[in-house]
Amino acid sequence: ACLAMIGSGISVSLAAPGFGVASVIGRQDSTASSAKRAKIVAPSDSILTEPGCLKGKGIVQFQEEHVATVCGTVERINKLVHVKPIKHRYSGNVGDVVVGRVVDVLDKSWRVDIGSSTHASLPLGAVALPDAEQRKRTDEDALRMTEVFSVNEVMSAEVQKVQDSGDVVLQTRTARYGKLQNGLLVQVPQILVSRQSQHIVSLAPPMACMVVLGNNGWVWVCKPPKRTGDIQSLNFSQMEITYDQVSLAERERICRVRNCIECLATAWLDITVSNISATFQESVSLKLPPKDILIKANAALVLAPLVSK
Repeated sequence: ACLAMIGSGISVSLAAPGFGVASVIGRQDSTASSAKRAKIVAPSDSILTEPGCLKGKGIVQFQEEHVATVCGTVERINKLVHVKPIKHRYSGNVGDVVVGRVVDVLDKSWRVDIGSSTHASLPLGAVALPDAEQRKRTDEDALRMTEVFSVNEVMSAEVQKVQDSGDVVLQTRTARYGKLQNGLLVQVPQILVSRQSQHIVSLAPPMACMVVLGNNGWVWVCKPPKRTGDIQSLNFSQMEITYDQVSLAERERICRVRNCIECLATAWLDITVSNISATFQESVSLKLPPKDILIKANAALVLAPLVSK
C-alpha cells in the first residue's frame, strides 16, 4: 500500500479504510472541538485573505495572490494571517501547559527539555515550597534542589514567559503542577494538542487514569494520584503524588490509553478527551489487547467511527 508520511516519523496507509489524505484533511467536523479547525495547506496552495490583511510567516505574495510556502495550518489573529508548520520545534506561548524532562540541575534553576530548540529554564523562585509556604528562597533551598526535581524526572509546568532570544521560562508555583510519576510518556505532533479548557484531566471509568495534555506535544498518562481531601478537584493540592505499586489491570488501562493517543496521532486526529474516550471504547468493544491497537489494520477499525463522522 502507498504510504504518506505525516508528522514526525508517522506513516499512514492510504489504502486502509478511513486513512486517506482527503478524509484526514477534509474532515472538519469529526468532533465538536475540531469544528473550527484551521485549514491545512501545502506549499504553493492559494490562501484566501481579506483586503488589508498582513501576511506572516509561511506566506508570500505571488501574482497578486497569497500562497503558502510550508505545509501546515492557516491561522488568523485579527488582520495577521500566517501558516503554522505541521512539523516544527515548540516555541512556547505564555500560559501553555507543558510536560518536560529535567536534564540538568544548575545554581538556583533547573534545565528542562520540552521539545523546543533550547532547554527551558525553571528558576528556584518559580517553584512552590512545601506546605505552600511563602518566603524568600535561601541557600539551603538551593542545596536541596534535587529533592524537588532531579535529573531525568518528568514534570508538568506552565510557561511563565518567553524571552526575546526564544528561551522559555517555566513556573510551578501552584500545586496544580509538579512531578509526574506512575505512568507513561507519549510524544505526538504538537499541532494536535490545542489549547483546551483543562489539560490535566482524570478520565472516568472504564479508563480510570489521568492524562496531562502538554501543548508541546508531550502527553503523560498515569495512575490517578491519591486524594487526600474531600474536595473533588483536579489540582494536585488535593492529591499526594508518590511512587505506588501499579496493578496489572491499571497498567493495562494506562497502556491502552497511551496506544489510543498514538493511534489518534497516526491518523492526524486531535488529541482531546472525547477522542481518547471514543478510541478507548472502540478498542475495548473490538476486544483488542493494548499491544495490537497500533497494528495498521486494527488502527483503521478503531478509528473508523471518528474518521467517518
